[in-house]
Amino acid sequence: MDAKGRVLSEESIADEVPFDLPEGWCWTRFETALLNRDAERIPVSVSDREKLEKKYDYYGASGVIDKVDRYLFNKPLLLISEDGANLLIRSKPVAFIARGKYWVNNHAHVLDGLDELYLEYVALFINSISLSPYVTGTAQPKMNQSRMGKILIPIPPADEQSRILDKVSELMPLVDAYGELEDARERLDADFPGRLRRS
Repeated sequence: MDAKGRVLSEESIADEVPFDLPEGWCWTRFETALLNRDAERIPVSVSDREKLEKKYDYYGASGVIDKVDRYLFNKPLLLISEDGANLLIRSKPVAFIARGKYWVNNHAHVLDGLDELYLEYVALFINSISLSPYVTGTAQPKMNQSRMGKILIPIPPADEQSRILDKVSELMPLVDAYGELEDARERLDADFPGRLRRS
């Protein structure tokens, strides 16, 4: 299914699909799954931003980095990091939804889709996969529009997207709690080396 809701043929990607999907799902490339709005981005230098009233969020590769006095977008859109080490180390999500009135610089891809639910599903998928096959460079990792467009994504029906997102929302507190316990265990190991046995 593309950004306009059309079901896409799997013939052109048949040799690349990693596994069969349930009935009603389809594989497609990222470039046909969403409408790319990168051409609407405008970077504003730090020195220029210092002179502006701090009113609207100014997004970069990993989220809000400043505020500016104008906005470019006024609807929920999916932003995906275009460059930076976070593409590989994943210390923060690389895909996130921007809402309200906001500005986006040239370090985040701007993508539109059928609705916010669809964008949230795509963000969840992107944040769950390794992007290393689509990233170039090591000193300054980058995922350009062309490489991002080649990502294969499984698209479920809208009701299944909703069920997936609901289940993830239900499980995330458990994941976060586990992460906090793991951090606490690592701190104890550092504070008392050799005294705690790992089971």
